[in-house]
Amino acid sequence: MIIIDLIRNEEGKIYAKLSYEPQKNYLLMKWIGFCSEEEVKLASMKMYEWQKREGLKKGCKFHVHDTKEIEGAWAGLVDWISNYFFPLNYEYGLRYNLSIISPDLFSKLSSIELQKRNNVKVTTVLCETISQAEAWLTKRYAELSR
Repeated sequence: MIIIDLIRNEEGKIYAKLSYEPQKNYLLMKWIGFCSEEEVKLASMKMYEWQKREGLKKGCKFHVHDTKEIEGAWAGLVDWISNYFFPLNYEYGLRYNLSIISPDLFSKLSSIELQKRNNVKVTTVLCETISQAEAWLTKRYAELSR
C-alpha cells in the first residue's frame, strides 16, 4: 500500500488517509472520526486529482472508501457524490465505488442511500471488510479481462 496523502482538519488532526494498492490496482480512502461535509468534499477531490493524474494511466477502475471509523451521517453529500464526484472520476476511468460500511448507524444509512442511487456510470458496492472488497474487485477484474 502506497500512502498518497494524510488529510488534516484545521486543528491538524488526520481525518482521512489516501492510499493506492498497486497489486490490486485500487485507490483507498480511509475515513477517521468526525469530518464536516466540506472536509469530505476536500478529501474526495484529492481522490479525483489522483484518478485524473494517475488512475487513468494505471487503469484504476475501483475506489474503496473505508468508513469503519467515520462518525456521523454524510447523507447530505449523496447528491454531490452521485451527480458531481462520480461523473468527474468516470471521465478518468472510475467504474466502481466500494464502501466498507461503518458500524455507526448514520454513516451506514448514508452508504445504503448512495448505493440506492445506483449511479449509471459508477456502481456502488457495499462490503463489510477490506478483504471482502478486495475479493470482490479481484473477481470483477478477472471478469473484465475475459
